[in-house]
Amino acid sequence: MKSIHLPVISVKSRANIYWQLCQLEQTGFSAQQAFGLLQQTDKKTAKNIQQLQKYLQQGKSIAESGFKAGIFGLFDKGLVLVGEESGQLGTIYQQLAEYYANKTKRMKYIKSKLYLPLVLLILAIFIQPLPSLIATEITGLVYLARTIGLLFKITLGLYIIYTLSKWLTYSRLQYFGFGQLFSTLQIKLPIMAKWVISRQINDFIYSLGLMLSAGLPMLYALPKAVATIKNRVLRSQFSLTASSIEQGNSLTETLSHIPAINNEIIYQLRIGENSGSLAQTMLHFTKIEAEKINMQENLLAEWIPRVIYLAIIITMAFSIIGSHPFGLISV
Repeated sequence: MKSIHLPVISVKSRANIYWQLCQLEQTGFSAQQAFGLLQQTDKKTAKNIQQLQKYLQQGKSIAESGFKAGIFGLFDKGLVLVGEESGQLGTIYQQLAEYYANKTKRMKYIKSKLYLPLVLLILAIFIQPLPSLIATEITGLVYLARTIGLLFKITLGLYIIYTLSKWLTYSRLQYFGFGQLFSTLQIKLPIMAKWVISRQINDFIYSLGLMLSAGLPMLYALPKAVATIKNRVLRSQFSLTASSIEQGNSLTETLSHIPAINNEIIYQLRIGENSGSLAQTMLHFTKIEAEKINMQENLLAEWIPRVIYLAIIITMAFSIIGSHPFGLISV
């Protein structure tokens, strides 16, 4: 049977689904029962959930079924798989629910703060060539090209930027080396590198800690945790970790040779190993790091509208005096 990959549902829908799954998991419902109830209560995602249930009936895992049905993203799939392996699906559902709830809140905040700048941008685009139209220096067709046409270019450009990473990483373009190139840029560009590495390494440590706390052996858990690292170049740094553990090295000794693992992480892992509470130490450490990451993302959400607002004001000011530093108000 040919697999059907449905588009991934919205961030808000995912947050709602994970909260409900968390509650149903704690109540003791099976996966089939839980998703059956969700299909009845959430009409927006009913088609996706119906497809997920078909995959479950075919014997696929919850993680794989949810990913193919468009319920889980790639990031979600890795963590849900960890939850299945460790028997802590409820914990994973709760973490993902909180993650997407925070993301929904940040997106809503950014959108609310962008309304005025966007109105100013649209007004600037339509007003700037208006004197030339009134003076019959340009035709109506040229005016439309400079206004509607420019808006279309801006919208198309923003859409390409927004979807570029998915095209390069998950589409057929990845087979031409674009996926590898994009992954390399992610961990080489100064600001982006810190952003990507800190988040994906924290997810890796959290996943490993969760499986170890459930009693899974290190040799089994480590490859599963490594698989949660999305960046392929970053993930390749962990290619020899399993063999290092097999040779009798500790986790601290194994990870100390990986460039992406900083000294603070090694210090925390060593404390956990020496105290005999490695899994608990890892989970505690990643919780603190996750709080720091959330603070950074909230700060970014506050500054994005301000930067865009400032750029539009500066562009409008220069358009009045006949100079266009950002090229937004000219064709």
